[in-house]
Amino acid sequence: MRVTAKVTGLDPLKKKIALFPKETQRPMDKLLIQEVRTLAVECARVTLPFGLTDKPWKRLAARIAADIKRIFKRADDFAGNPDALMTIARLAPARWDPALARQYNLAVSSGEAEKARRLLRKICANAGISIGAIRADLHQKARTGRYGRVPEDAKPLAIISKGDALDRYIAKVQRQIGAVKAGWVAAAKKLGGSVRNVPRWANTGMHKKSKGDAVVKRETKGSRIELLNQVSYAPTACSMANLQSAERRARIRLQNAIGEKLKAMAARAFRHGK
Repeated sequence: MRVTAKVTGLDPLKKKIALFPKETQRPMDKLLIQEVRTLAVECARVTLPFGLTDKPWKRLAARIAADIKRIFKRADDFAGNPDALMTIARLAPARWDPALARQYNLAVSSGEAEKARRLLRKICANAGISIGAIRADLHQKARTGRYGRVPEDAKPLAIISKGDALDRYIAKVQRQIGAVKAGWVAAAKKLGGSVRNVPRWANTGMHKKSKGDAVVKRETKGSRIELLNQVSYAPTACSMANLQSAERRARIRLQNAIGEKLKAMAARAFRHGK
């Protein structure tokens, strides 16, 4: 699905703009484009994670790391750590082999790394837990909580043989934070001009694959602008109620801006007519 979220830009005002003379409509159209560009940034702000500061990024990054570590455990974490080993025992108590656990602990304390790895594989096989490389599909299936979180009571699903692989996977998922926000920023940039007050983690420089568009339609009854967020999973991060609320606020700002612009134009015309 190419177009996943849409905000129609300030339609009720286009009829009012159409009543102005052509020389007046041009600055009005400019104001409309300026306000819709601001609206796109506002849409980014109300898209999950809410806000455009570093605080929501840090908070969500910490949650992602905690979620992933809840279901993926490092093989290194079990070395010399009986409590960690017991988390496996609780998954399949009927198939738990205390003698095998003692052999594993003895191999670890004796520095027999290869033997310890073989024994850990047997322990995990008995509990029905895979051991080896990261499996992103297990992470996706485990995200059954609100906002795609891994529930706090989720059980370990896999043991990762290489700890640095787990760190790399966590970092990879964290880099996706802000991708939907960047879709709105991309739409704002289609209107030209500068887009300010957007942090790097929510911007198109960080998320080059995040696409968005702004379609400007100039009709006889006035101009119309549609903002399109083309990130495939935008609907999961965007609340239509929040987007509509942002549009209402933008409409009020535009009405006020048009009023001020008309006053300034009338005052200038009056001075020139003297």
